[in-house]
Amino acid sequence: MPQASSRHIRFKGRSFPVLTLEPEQPLEGWFEQLDGLLAQSPAFFSRKSIVIDVAKLTLEQAQLGELLENIARRGIRIMGLSGVDPSWATDELPPILAGGRATPQPPAETDALPAKDASSGTLTPSEESAFKDIANALGVSGAPGGVASATPSSGPLILLEPVRSGQSIYHPEGDVTVIGSVASGAEIMAGGSVHIYGTLRGRAMAGAYGEKRARIFCRRLEAELLSVCGVYLTAEEISANVQSQSIQAWLENETVKIARLD
Repeated sequence: MPQASSRHIRFKGRSFPVLTLEPEQPLEGWFEQLDGLLAQSPAFFSRKSIVIDVAKLTLEQAQLGELLENIARRGIRIMGLSGVDPSWATDELPPILAGGRATPQPPAETDALPAKDASSGTLTPSEESAFKDIANALGVSGAPGGVASATPSSGPLILLEPVRSGQSIYHPEGDVTVIGSVASGAEIMAGGSVHIYGTLRGRAMAGAYGEKRARIFCRRLEAELLSVCGVYLTAEEISANVQSQSIQAWLENETVKIARLD
């Protein structure tokens, strides 16, 4: 009889970027801030990989369960837990993770590496001219026509079409440039800076993985939310004198600052 072929189950270690929530004392105040964010952007945590890091808290095991229940009641699905004693692991808790670290950032002065065109399409002459000007400024080569994927170590991500409502763009390795607008309900999350050569109506998050030097630039500000290195402003908190203006936003003394680009 022929010998039955062997079967194998393959296991591999692999790292993925996640969003980490870091609750702080007093927890009542932290939940008030969380509720304010969710009131402004109900879908902010939807379809995201969320880890809760409680290293800044001093909690008993029973208090940890209560904290996680309060977070889950807000519709936030938790995939992992960090900053607790591994001996606390139970079937009722999310997996306890160890050894996590912030996503590495490219050196500040490193030139962008050439990007590779990932799809085809057409642009108007004015859009093509704008692309060439921006590409030259970023040190990027390649024809316009779709989403450009960069070398992971330091390259930018260049989007040559508007970002539509419901779309989420993640690029932990560097800057994101949108040659167009970002619709309400869309979001951009970059490890570096965010550049939007159109109207920003959705959410823009720069320095999302710990880069405090990151900035947000847009031609017209109508944003639902701005965030730099985890510190955010909702639409209600953005001053009226910068609304509908060309702006830059940056982090200064743990506060998001916004200035007009005149």
